[in-house]
Amino acid sequence: MENFHTFLNRYLSNWKAANLDFMENTIDDAFQGIEIREGITSTHKKEASVTGWSNAFNYFEDKDMEWILSPISILPLNENEMMAIIRATMTLEGKLIDTSNLFFQTFSSKNGEWKLIRTYEETGVY
Repeated sequence: MENFHTFLNRYLSNWKAANLDFMENTIDDAFQGIEIREGITSTHKKEASVTGWSNAFNYFEDKDMEWILSPISILPLNENEMMAIIRATMTLEGKLIDTSNLFFQTFSSKNGEWKLIRTYEETGVY
């Protein structure tokens, strides 16, 4: 089984590369997500998460944009689960944007693969 740190590096590289197939395959079918955007809480499942990634990747596809992904902490939750806290921001046309999103992502080792099972996201963090 791939160790979590190696997997996380691969996950972040595929995020930066806008690899929708990788992101979709990494999200577990039983995925649960919570997002806080402008003070409003919403929940979503795998299908909506994949749609969100697809929309973001498509929106920025022809723009001068680069993801800046900074792992803040990696925490073991139990013998099969790890949480990665990731700050995600970007540059647009060479300029760093003012805000970022903070992701608390829980991954579980299932059949020798790491799968994203839960996420909590705070958007528009300064």
